[in-house]
Amino acid sequence: MEQPSRSSPEIAKAAALEQIALLARTHHLSLDEIGAHLTKTALKDRSSAWLSRLLGYIGAVFVFGGLALYMGMIWNDLNSPARVIITFGPGIAAFILGIVTLKDERFMRASTPLFLKAAILQPVGMFVFLDEYASGDDTQLAAMVVFGILAVQFLLCFLIFRRTTLLFFGYLFWNASVGILMDRCEVPEDPMGIGLSLSILMVAWSIDRTKHKPIAAFWYFVGGVGLLWSVFQSVENSAYDIIMLPVMIGLMWVSVRMHSRTMLLVGTFGLLGFLTYYTDQYFKDITGWPLALMMMGFMLVGISYMAVRLSQKIKSEASP
Repeated sequence: MEQPSRSSPEIAKAAALEQIALLARTHHLSLDEIGAHLTKTALKDRSSAWLSRLLGYIGAVFVFGGLALYMGMIWNDLNSPARVIITFGPGIAAFILGIVTLKDERFMRASTPLFLKAAILQPVGMFVFLDEYASGDDTQLAAMVVFGILAVQFLLCFLIFRRTTLLFFGYLFWNASVGILMDRCEVPEDPMGIGLSLSILMVAWSIDRTKHKPIAAFWYFVGGVGLLWSVFQSVENSAYDIIMLPVMIGLMWVSVRMHSRTMLLVGTFGLLGFLTYYTDQYFKDITGWPLALMMMGFMLVGISYMAVRLSQKIKSEASP
């Protein structure tokens, strides 16, 4: 039976391997020596790329700082249109450039710093516009409008381009706008914090199940800290402060179910802080205070051991 002919790339690859084998035999090179050299070269290239990227970020910081310093120096000499243009203009330009870079894979990495610049300068420019042209002094309404517009802008672009950076900033502005709206509606502070934190945790869990999971840890941290702080504020110095204990244990249990080491970290430190508060609140002025301190120390050791075990369990379950 006639054997199928190999393609030109396969032939070239086979010839290259034969040449490498011939050179290795000629110069008495072992596989370990060849592998060590390739690894060293790869690490050197990676180090050079890391240094180049670091210098690029530092350069961008200097450019951004120089622009801000220049704006501050000439601010009093500018009229209202110039103030809006010099603040909002670079922001919208950076956003447009970020969208343009998404259309070419060669420049796609540049989109993240461009969107970051846009997320900083656009709200500044919009606040300047409202300060120069809008009447009234309702800063809360102004912030809600600005953050709401930016949330719509970033989230709509995310629906089109599916870029993680757009989702991050869009959801950030969304939470800021919703929080201000709830405050204007006179929602009590503690229920508002609990509600927002729970919604953030649920959204973070949804994000964690997609390709955008790199930002989930940040929102797990924000939602977890916000939830514990809001619950603690609502029960502090009351007979119901013991409720914090099952809340934090529940958060640690949820972290295992969600495979989130960030939530486990938040729950562990929250539990340690609550035990410190509880012993200081109820056992400080009794003769058994030293014993209480010793008991708390043993509990801290036990909690730290449990946290390490849970972290290892999360890592093993999350790995394929």
